[in-house]
Amino acid sequence: MGEQRPSGNQVISRQGLSSPDEEIRRSAVTALTGGPLSETWAFLLEAMGDRSWRVRKEAVEIFLASPGAGDYAEELFGLLRSQDNAGLRNSSVEVLVRLGGKAIPILESHAGDGDCDVRKFVVDILGGIGNVSSLPLLIKALDDHDPNVRASAAENLGRIGHARALQPLLDALARPELTLRHTILDALALTGGPVPAATVASYLEEGLLKKAVYRCLGAAGGADAAPLLVKGLEEPAAGVREAAVKAVMALRERNPGSRAREEIDRLLAGLAGSTVVDGLLASGPCPDLPVRRALVRMLGIIGDSRAAGYVLRACGNDGLFQDCLAALRNMETDTGSLFEAEFAVADDTEKASILRICGEMEAPCALPLIVKGMSHSAPRVRGAAVRTAGRTGSAGLVTEVAALLNDLDQDVRTAALEALALLSRVASSEVADIAAGLSAASEPDTRRVAAFLCGMLRDGERLALLMKDEDDLVRRTAVQGMALVEGEDAVHHLILSLTDEISEVRIAAATALGETGREDALEPLALVARDEDSWVRCAALRSLGRIGGPGAMDVIERSLDDSDGLVSLAALDALARIEGERALELTRRATASHDDEVVKAAISILAERGDHWLDGRAEALLRHPHWDVRNVVVRFLAEHRGEGAFPVLRRALETESDDLVRARIVEILESLA
Repeated sequence: MGEQRPSGNQVISRQGLSSPDEEIRRSAVTALTGGPLSETWAFLLEAMGDRSWRVRKEAVEIFLASPGAGDYAEELFGLLRSQDNAGLRNSSVEVLVRLGGKAIPILESHAGDGDCDVRKFVVDILGGIGNVSSLPLLIKALDDHDPNVRASAAENLGRIGHARALQPLLDALARPELTLRHTILDALALTGGPVPAATVASYLEEGLLKKAVYRCLGAAGGADAAPLLVKGLEEPAAGVREAAVKAVMALRERNPGSRAREEIDRLLAGLAGSTVVDGLLASGPCPDLPVRRALVRMLGIIGDSRAAGYVLRACGNDGLFQDCLAALRNMETDTGSLFEAEFAVADDTEKASILRICGEMEAPCALPLIVKGMSHSAPRVRGAAVRTAGRTGSAGLVTEVAALLNDLDQDVRTAALEALALLSRVASSEVADIAAGLSAASEPDTRRVAAFLCGMLRDGERLALLMKDEDDLVRRTAVQGMALVEGEDAVHHLILSLTDEISEVRIAAATALGETGREDALEPLALVARDEDSWVRCAALRSLGRIGGPGAMDVIERSLDDSDGLVSLAALDALARIEGERALELTRRATASHDDEVVKAAISILAERGDHWLDGRAEALLRHPHWDVRNVVVRFLAEHRGEGAFPVLRRALETESDDLVRARIVEILESLA
């Protein structure tokens, strides 16, 4: 028998993998997809050690997607001994981790290897797999004679995070190695505890372990840790003190309604007026946001009025605003005097925050501070002041707020308009007078503001006049405002606007009619669904979908095959709002469209509705010529069929040509395996 000739793929791979071009090498690996590992293993092995991470990654994915990959676990393990190719070792580690349970017997058989580096690999890979069956081996590795293996064992026991690791880790703390102790304390924090405070308290005597002890007790301690952690707030070193602050609040927040929380709150309340609060405030603002959040919450529980200024200044960070607000509400302090004093010395950002928070708290000083803020030189402060005026319903400031409609800063003008809209609820006649004056202005922008306010006031009579304005932006704003007005007159005026010469006005009118939900809007919407402007047709179709009914369905069906894909998509949007078999049938029909965007939209609608018809069409749609349609179907199968999608996706992988879709299929198959 003569020598067996290499297959075509083997020849391509042998040539491609030696190319200096990274993309050619990656393509050579991709060409091995679907081949038996008995033929492709040598090439994949070479690619897993390639100098390019992209080539290595491709090889790993193809190997893992191949039948029988688990049979090569021993060969893969042998690659861990490769001293001259870190990329190959890393690929081997990744594959063994992702093989999961299939690799565990091989790993455990090498747990006593004479090479400490190999033993560490075993421990790291078992930790990466995360199977609780490996706990005994990892616990045993805590006594390994190599310090790196011991530390790795502690780290990976923490990664698995099982309660069975708690006592062995506590026992291993007795070893006199600082690095190991540090690793064990971090691992204990991940086991879920409870870690006995007395067992780890002695390690606070080692300065370098203090932070780790506090982190550990904050994450896994019980009620007995509360006094120890609160005592840590007296630590002289700022970094250690901050670790204690985070730990106290972490323990409190993960134990709602428990004895631990009650004990922490009691101990913290007892700190009011003490030097501990002075120490907490002395270090100034911390750049670490989680620490600042924990400190603000803690100061609120302590309730010491001396901390009010610190908390108020912290409000400048939007991420802390709600925490600061809650803390200040819990402090017995003269907020009026505090806000006025802080406002006087604050920078512009802090002034804006003070205005916002004094408005939220409805502080007695809110009104005078708002007045000061609205005349401030900084736009940020004026904007905050006028927004606060709106939120607090300061009806007596309507005239001052309206004056800022002419501010030089756009944000301030917008804030003033929003504030007047809010004030229209408590001072409707005053706001109506302002709107009337604005509607007669010569500047279109001013009349547009009037149209917006008239909409908030539901002033249909004035809106009807503004809908005839010479400026199209004014007309459009008036149309949008008329959508808020109820009654036949409002519908009549909206229908008239469907014939406006400007398409944006017709769009606004069509949209507004849909929001009314009235059946007498169907006929005019059906007419405008034939508008020369495709965006107008889209708006009309979406509104028909909101109203529904047989008449709407007829128009939607005609538009489903429109030559403009945007119109077809709008017709699908309309169908998504309508219940019934006819809407389902039309959506199913759209999956045969020549427009891939329409097909994707139809699939998404059917998937959201849980239509079983799609299950029967999935395999055919996986052969769709457009890659993104196939991608959508793959996602649908994964989300709706679960393990039942495995055979279909496995077959699809054999014929899929697009790299992104292939990667998605491989990822899903691995998660289902």
